Amino acid sequence: MRWCWFILICLLGLSGATGCLTAGGAVVRGLDHEANERVVPLTAEEIVERYRATERSRASATESGVVFIYQRDIRITDFDSEGEVERLQTRRFKSFTDNRVPVLVLRDGKKPTPEQVAKEHRNIRKKQLKFLGTQAKAGPAGEKKDEGDARLIVRQIEKYGEQFEPHLLGTESVEGRPAYALQFFVKPGEVFKDPIVNLVLHHLIIKVWIDREEFQLSKLEAELANPLYAIGGLAAKLERFKVVAVQKRLTAQIWTDGEVRAEASGRVLFDPFTVRFESKSSVFEPLK
Repeated sequence: MRWCWFILICLLGLSGATGCLTAGGAVVRGLDHEANERVVPLTAEEIVERYRATERSRASATESGVVFIYQRDIRITDFDSEGEVERLQTRRFKSFTDNRVPVLVLRDGKKPTPEQVAKEHRNIRKKQLKFLGTQAKAGPAGEKKDEGDARLIVRQIEKYGEQFEPHLLGTESVEGRPAYALQFFVKPGEVFKDPIVNLVLHHLIIKVWIDREEFQLSKLEAELANPLYAIGGLAAKLERFKVVAVQKRLTAQIWTDGEVRAEASGRVLFDPFTVRFESKSSVFEPLK
Protein backbone atom coordinates (compact mmCIF):
# COMPACT_ATOMS: atom_id res chain seq x y z
CA MET A 1 0.00 0.00 0.00
CA ARG A 2 2.38 2.55 -1.34
CA TRP A 3 0.15 5.60 -0.58
CA CYS A 4 0.74 5.10 3.15
CA TRP A 5 4.41 5.83 2.79
CA PHE A 6 3.77 9.01 0.79
CA ILE A 7 1.38 10.33 3.46
CA LEU A 8 3.96 9.54 6.14
CA ILE A 9 6.57 11.31 4.01
CA CYS A 10 4.43 14.47 4.03
CA LEU A 11 4.25 14.36 7.83
CA LEU A 12 7.95 13.72 8.18
CA GLY A 13 8.70 16.56 5.79
CA LEU A 14 6.75 18.97 7.97
CA SER A 15 8.41 17.70 11.11
CA GLY A 16 11.90 17.56 9.65
CA ALA A 17 11.69 21.14 8.50
CA THR A 18 11.02 22.40 12.00
CA GLY A 19 13.72 20.69 14.01
CA CYS A 20 14.02 18.15 16.82
CA LEU A 21 10.90 16.08 17.51
CA THR A 22 9.49 14.76 20.77
CA ALA A 23 6.22 12.99 21.60
CA GLY A 24 3.64 13.70 24.29
CA GLY A 25 3.05 10.18 25.56
CA ALA A 26 4.23 6.59 25.86
CA VAL A 27 5.09 4.47 22.84
CA VAL A 28 2.33 2.33 21.35
CA ARG A 29 1.77 -1.20 22.64
CA GLY A 30 -0.82 -3.87 21.87
CA LEU A 31 -4.52 -2.99 21.84
CA ASP A 32 -7.16 -5.08 23.61
CA HIS A 33 -8.79 -7.87 21.63
CA GLU A 34 -11.94 -6.84 19.81
CA ALA A 35 -15.28 -7.92 21.24
CA ASN A 36 -16.16 -9.69 17.97
CA GLU A 37 -13.10 -11.94 18.13
CA ARG A 38 -13.68 -15.54 17.17
CA VAL A 39 -11.42 -18.54 17.57
CA VAL A 40 -9.20 -18.68 14.48
CA PRO A 41 -6.92 -21.52 13.42
CA LEU A 42 -3.94 -19.30 12.63
CA THR A 43 -1.69 -17.20 14.84
CA ALA A 44 -0.85 -13.58 14.05
CA GLU A 45 2.61 -14.66 12.86
CA GLU A 46 1.15 -17.33 10.57
CA ILE A 47 -1.33 -14.86 9.07
CA VAL A 48 1.48 -12.40 8.35
CA GLU A 49 3.61 -15.12 6.76
CA ARG A 50 0.70 -16.08 4.49
CA TYR A 51 0.38 -12.41 3.53
CA ARG A 52 4.09 -12.25 2.69
CA ALA A 53 3.76 -15.32 0.47
CA THR A 54 0.73 -13.73 -1.24
CA GLU A 55 2.67 -10.53 -1.87
CA ARG A 56 5.50 -12.51 -3.45
CA SER A 57 2.94 -14.28 -5.64
CA ARG A 58 1.46 -10.91 -6.65
CA ALA A 59 4.92 -9.67 -7.62
CA SER A 60 5.49 -12.74 -9.79
CA ALA A 61 2.11 -12.27 -11.50
CA THR A 62 2.95 -8.63 -12.18
CA GLU A 63 6.34 -9.57 -13.62
CA SER A 64 4.60 -12.02 -15.94
CA GLY A 65 2.55 -9.15 -17.39
CA VAL A 66 -0.59 -8.96 -15.23
CA VAL A 67 -0.82 -5.18 -14.81
CA PHE A 68 -3.88 -2.94 -14.49
CA ILE A 69 -4.22 0.73 -15.32
CA TYR A 70 -6.71 2.90 -13.45
CA GLN A 71 -7.82 6.46 -12.70
CA ARG A 72 -6.96 8.02 -9.32
CA ASP A 73 -8.70 11.24 -8.25
CA ILE A 74 -7.10 13.17 -5.38
CA ARG A 75 -8.43 16.08 -3.32
CA ILE A 76 -6.23 17.98 -0.87
CA THR A 77 -8.13 20.48 1.27
CA ASP A 78 -6.58 23.06 3.61
CA PHE A 79 -8.84 24.54 6.29
CA ASP A 80 -8.43 27.79 8.18
CA SER A 81 -8.73 28.20 11.96
CA GLU A 82 -12.52 28.58 11.63
CA GLY A 83 -12.89 25.30 9.72
CA GLU A 84 -13.56 27.02 6.41
CA VAL A 85 -11.91 25.84 3.21
CA GLU A 86 -8.81 27.93 2.60
CA ARG A 87 -7.40 26.06 -0.38
CA LEU A 88 -8.54 23.13 -2.51
CA GLN A 89 -6.27 21.21 -4.87
CA THR A 90 -7.40 18.40 -7.15
CA ARG A 91 -5.35 16.01 -9.22
CA ARG A 92 -6.23 13.15 -11.53
CA PHE A 93 -3.60 10.55 -12.30
CA LYS A 94 -3.32 7.59 -14.61
CA SER A 95 -1.98 4.98 -12.23
CA PHE A 96 -0.63 1.44 -12.53
CA THR A 97 -0.60 -1.64 -10.31
CA ASP A 98 3.10 -2.31 -10.98
CA ASN A 99 4.27 0.74 -8.98
CA ARG A 100 5.45 2.77 -11.95
CA VAL A 101 5.20 6.56 -11.60
CA PRO A 102 1.60 7.75 -12.14
CA VAL A 103 0.94 10.22 -14.95
CA LEU A 104 -0.74 13.55 -14.21
CA VAL A 105 -3.93 13.89 -16.32
CA LEU A 106 -5.79 16.81 -14.72
CA ARG A 107 -4.55 19.57 -12.42
CA ASP A 108 -7.28 21.51 -10.61
CA GLY A 109 -9.75 20.40 -13.27
CA LYS A 110 -7.62 21.54 -16.20
CA LYS A 111 -5.34 19.71 -18.58
CA PRO A 112 -1.76 20.20 -17.32
CA THR A 113 1.02 21.61 -19.43
CA PRO A 114 3.85 19.29 -20.49
CA GLU A 115 6.07 21.12 -18.00
CA GLN A 116 3.62 20.43 -15.15
CA VAL A 117 3.39 16.75 -16.11
CA ALA A 118 7.18 16.44 -16.18
CA LYS A 119 7.59 18.27 -12.87
CA GLU A 120 5.02 16.04 -11.14
CA HIS A 121 6.77 12.96 -12.54
CA ARG A 122 10.15 14.13 -11.23
CA ASN A 123 8.77 14.93 -7.78
CA ILE A 124 7.06 11.54 -7.37
CA ARG A 125 10.05 9.71 -8.77
CA LYS A 126 12.39 11.51 -6.39
CA LYS A 127 10.27 10.49 -3.37
CA GLN A 128 10.07 6.89 -4.56
CA LEU A 129 13.82 6.66 -4.93
CA LYS A 130 14.59 8.38 -1.63
CA PHE A 131 12.06 6.72 0.65
CA LEU A 132 11.07 3.46 -1.06
CA GLY A 133 14.13 2.52 -3.06
CA THR A 134 12.26 2.03 -6.33
CA GLN A 135 14.37 0.19 -8.86
CA ALA A 136 13.98 1.39 -12.43
CA LYS A 137 14.89 -0.97 -15.24
CA ALA A 138 17.80 -0.17 -17.50
CA GLY A 139 16.96 0.93 -21.02
CA PRO A 140 19.18 1.53 -24.08
CA ALA A 141 22.68 2.76 -23.22
CA GLY A 142 21.94 2.20 -19.54
CA GLU A 143 19.29 4.92 -19.23
CA LYS A 144 16.49 4.38 -16.72
CA LYS A 145 13.01 3.46 -17.95
CA ASP A 146 9.82 3.69 -15.97
CA GLU A 147 8.44 0.16 -16.38
CA GLY A 148 7.32 -0.29 -12.83
CA ASP A 149 8.81 -2.16 -9.89
CA ALA A 150 6.81 -5.30 -9.17
CA ARG A 151 8.79 -6.19 -6.04
CA LEU A 152 8.69 -2.77 -4.37
CA ILE A 153 6.33 -3.88 -1.59
CA VAL A 154 8.11 -7.21 -1.19
CA ARG A 155 11.37 -5.37 -0.49
CA GLN A 156 9.69 -3.11 2.06
CA ILE A 157 8.28 -6.14 3.87
CA GLU A 158 11.66 -7.86 3.87
CA LYS A 159 13.40 -4.70 5.03
CA TYR A 160 11.08 -3.66 7.85
CA GLY A 161 8.81 -6.64 8.54
CA GLU A 162 10.91 -8.16 11.32
CA GLN A 163 10.93 -4.87 13.24
CA PHE A 164 7.18 -5.02 13.88
CA GLU A 165 5.21 -7.36 16.10
CA PRO A 166 1.75 -8.50 14.92
CA HIS A 167 -1.07 -8.74 17.43
CA LEU A 168 -4.28 -10.57 16.44
CA LEU A 169 -7.39 -8.57 17.41
CA GLY A 170 -10.07 -10.76 15.90
CA THR A 171 -12.07 -11.13 12.69
CA GLU A 172 -14.19 -8.55 10.89
CA SER A 173 -15.76 -7.92 7.49
CA VAL A 174 -14.18 -5.57 4.93
CA GLU A 175 -16.27 -4.73 1.88
CA GLY A 176 -18.33 -7.85 2.52
CA ARG A 177 -15.33 -10.18 2.76
CA PRO A 178 -14.14 -11.83 6.02
CA ALA A 179 -10.77 -10.58 7.23
CA TYR A 180 -8.33 -11.00 10.09
CA ALA A 181 -7.88 -7.78 12.09
CA LEU A 182 -4.36 -7.22 13.41
CA GLN A 183 -2.37 -4.48 15.07
CA PHE A 184 1.30 -3.90 14.27
CA PHE A 185 3.61 -2.11 16.67
CA VAL A 186 7.36 -1.69 16.82
CA LYS A 187 9.03 -4.45 18.81
CA PRO A 188 10.51 -3.31 22.14
CA GLY A 189 14.12 -2.29 21.67
CA GLU A 190 13.86 -1.84 17.90
CA VAL A 191 15.30 1.46 16.63
CA PHE A 192 15.01 2.78 13.08
CA LYS A 193 18.00 4.52 11.53
CA ASP A 194 16.18 7.79 10.82
CA PRO A 195 15.31 9.42 14.20
CA ILE A 196 12.14 11.06 12.87
CA VAL A 197 10.86 7.82 11.33
CA ASN A 198 11.76 6.07 14.57
CA LEU A 199 9.74 8.50 16.70
CA VAL A 200 6.68 8.55 14.42
CA LEU A 201 6.44 4.77 14.07
CA HIS A 202 6.70 4.29 17.84
CA HIS A 203 3.66 6.54 18.31
CA LEU A 204 1.37 5.25 15.54
CA ILE A 205 -1.47 2.82 16.19
CA ILE A 206 -1.34 0.67 13.06
CA LYS A 207 -4.20 -1.71 12.32
CA VAL A 208 -4.47 -3.89 9.21
CA TRP A 209 -7.09 -6.24 7.90
CA ILE A 210 -5.93 -9.29 5.90
CA ASP A 211 -8.42 -11.10 3.71
CA ARG A 212 -9.17 -14.56 5.16
CA GLU A 213 -9.55 -16.23 1.76
CA GLU A 214 -6.80 -14.69 -0.34
CA PHE A 215 -4.52 -13.25 2.37
CA GLN A 216 -4.33 -9.87 0.65
CA LEU A 217 -4.11 -6.70 2.73
CA SER A 218 -7.66 -5.36 2.39
CA LYS A 219 -7.65 -2.36 4.75
CA LEU A 220 -5.25 -0.26 6.77
CA GLU A 221 -5.79 2.29 9.52
CA ALA A 222 -3.04 4.32 11.17
CA GLU A 223 -3.58 6.95 13.86
CA LEU A 224 -1.20 9.06 15.90
CA ALA A 225 -1.50 7.99 19.54
CA ASN A 226 0.29 11.02 21.00
CA PRO A 227 0.98 14.54 19.72
CA LEU A 228 4.42 15.24 18.27
CA TYR A 229 6.38 18.39 19.09
CA ALA A 230 9.16 20.16 17.19
CA ILE A 231 11.67 21.87 19.49
CA GLY A 232 9.46 21.25 22.52
CA GLY A 233 6.43 22.67 20.74
CA LEU A 234 7.99 26.05 20.01
CA ALA A 235 8.36 25.44 16.26
CA ALA A 236 5.41 23.13 15.56
CA LYS A 237 2.97 20.61 16.97
CA LEU A 238 1.26 17.74 15.17
CA GLU A 239 -1.89 17.23 17.21
CA ARG A 240 -3.74 14.66 15.14
CA PHE A 241 -3.08 12.36 12.21
CA LYS A 242 -5.22 9.52 10.92
CA VAL A 243 -5.37 7.60 7.64
CA VAL A 244 -7.88 4.96 6.59
CA ALA A 245 -7.44 3.07 3.33
CA VAL A 246 -9.39 0.28 1.67
CA GLN A 247 -8.00 -1.88 -1.11
CA LYS A 248 -9.82 -2.82 -4.32
CA ARG A 249 -9.84 -6.46 -5.44
CA LEU A 250 -9.16 -6.76 -9.16
CA THR A 251 -8.20 -10.45 -9.27
CA ALA A 252 -7.29 -13.03 -6.65
CA GLN A 253 -3.64 -11.98 -7.04
CA ILE A 254 -3.96 -8.26 -7.78
CA TRP A 255 -5.43 -5.86 -5.23
CA THR A 256 -4.71 -2.13 -5.39
CA ASP A 257 -5.60 1.20 -3.80
CA GLY A 258 -9.35 1.80 -3.70
CA GLU A 259 -10.18 4.65 -1.33
CA VAL A 260 -7.89 6.60 0.99
CA ARG A 261 -8.79 9.29 3.51
CA ALA A 262 -6.27 11.04 5.73
CA GLU A 263 -6.37 14.11 7.98
CA ALA A 264 -3.70 15.95 9.93
CA SER A 265 -4.01 18.95 12.22
CA GLY A 266 -1.71 20.98 14.43
CA ARG A 267 0.21 24.21 14.13
CA VAL A 268 3.44 25.62 12.70
CA LEU A 269 4.74 28.38 14.99
CA PHE A 270 1.49 30.16 15.90
CA ASP A 271 -0.49 29.25 12.77
CA PRO A 272 -2.93 26.34 13.13
CA PHE A 273 -3.48 24.00 10.20
CA THR A 274 -5.83 21.19 9.20
CA VAL A 275 -5.23 19.26 6.00
CA ARG A 276 -7.45 16.56 4.52
CA PHE A 277 -6.26 14.14 1.84
CA GLU A 278 -8.75 12.05 -0.15
CA SER A 279 -8.06 9.59 -2.94
CA LYS A 280 -10.51 7.46 -4.92
CA SER A 281 -9.60 5.02 -7.69
CA SER A 282 -11.88 3.90 -10.54
CA VAL A 283 -11.99 2.69 -14.17
CA PHE A 284 -9.73 -0.36 -13.74
CA GLU A 285 -8.59 -1.97 -16.99
CA PRO A 286 -5.87 -4.49 -17.93
CA LEU A 287 -2.83 -2.76 -19.38
CA LYS A 288 -2.40 -3.84 -22.98
